[in-house]
Amino acid sequence: MSTVPYDVATLAVPEIIADPYPAYAALRPLSPLPGYVDHPPGTVPGVDEPVVAWALLSHEQVTRAAKDHRTFSSRDPVQEASEAPSLMLVNTDQPGHTAQRKVVSKAFTRSRVAALRPHLEEQVGALVAAIRPGEEIEVVHGICAALPAIVMCRFFGAPESDAPAYERWANAFMLSSDLTGEERNASNLELAGYFVDLVGGRAQSLADGREPSEDLIDALLVAEADGDRLSVEEVIRLCITLVVAGSETSMYFAANVVDALLEYPEEAARLRADRSRMTGFLNESLRLAGPPQRLFRIATEDVEVGGRLIRAGDWVALFFAAANHDPAVFPDPEAFDPDRENAGKHLTFGLGIHYCLGAPLAMLELECLVGALLDRFARFERGTSARLPQTATMLQHSFSSVPVVFYEE
Repeated sequence: MSTVPYDVATLAVPEIIADPYPAYAALRPLSPLPGYVDHPPGTVPGVDEPVVAWALLSHEQVTRAAKDHRTFSSRDPVQEASEAPSLMLVNTDQPGHTAQRKVVSKAFTRSRVAALRPHLEEQVGALVAAIRPGEEIEVVHGICAALPAIVMCRFFGAPESDAPAYERWANAFMLSSDLTGEERNASNLELAGYFVDLVGGRAQSLADGREPSEDLIDALLVAEADGDRLSVEEVIRLCITLVVAGSETSMYFAANVVDALLEYPEEAARLRADRSRMTGFLNESLRLAGPPQRLFRIATEDVEVGGRLIRAGDWVALFFAAANHDPAVFPDPEAFDPDRENAGKHLTFGLGIHYCLGAPLAMLELECLVGALLDRFARFERGTSARLPQTATMLQHSFSSVPVVFYEE
């Protein structure tokens, strides 16, 4: 039982971040609630001021706001005014969003993602092969962090030796690192400079006559839709977005799924015996404990939500994770049920025009990882070291440490 009172003002305190779902349940009937104070991703605590927002906690309210991009703008003036790189698509409104996404979709295709499977299986195989049976391993940073960063390097055609930097930049940007404001700013500048050099160099060599390669950066630089192409600056911003939004979130997604295998051994055994249950297992993991908790919007006009008047210019926090636990949509929401008929209707990947571009890649990464763990190890148990929740930011729900012991017999 939490010692912190359930109040909108306490949603961003570490104890609630560690386990926010009881607070969501207590506050959902009162939603929307004014007075939620927190930092949007990319801003720097201690340097940038937090925003004060309405908190939307019910499935109906979150769904309505996520779909209504005209009334609830995704632009983030705080981040735009900060020294952090501005994100592509995530913080873009119409009509620019549709034009940009059409071009990006020409390059970031399902077939390009599917083509990564052999590389993913090779990388996952190497990570799993390095695990010593019978010895405790901390899987969050020992396994889960490495995979998405390595995959992103492959996607960009960058050397895999850059993967640790991708992980470090993402953690700093998404606020889950224990860094000072100056250190975060320095990390953000390093991240931006890296892609200015990488993308700028690729663009120049293409202009000089080089044939495009098969990697995503070249595909983005040459992609065209309805006569529109991305500028070099837009490709830089998209690469930054993919690193900061994909690397850390995928790491935490992997950590939460491994934790689910430990927490629900009967369902893990059913999955081991029948791999056709994989999609249901992953979707229910995303619904019950998907890492992304909330995203911000800004009201563009006065609008009534749940009988409360939200004024034009007010910040609004859409708590997707609270919506995923709304009993009006997901009966017995705290139960882990991969056979839940609507498990795939979770909002963890967002909704509407801002549905996560990288969702197929995240699902593929986890399918490969879980499959490899089940193939090699007959069983796994929690280690004796403490499982530690991530408590630095409400942006993500996961763990900073999940100790596991894997056994081949």
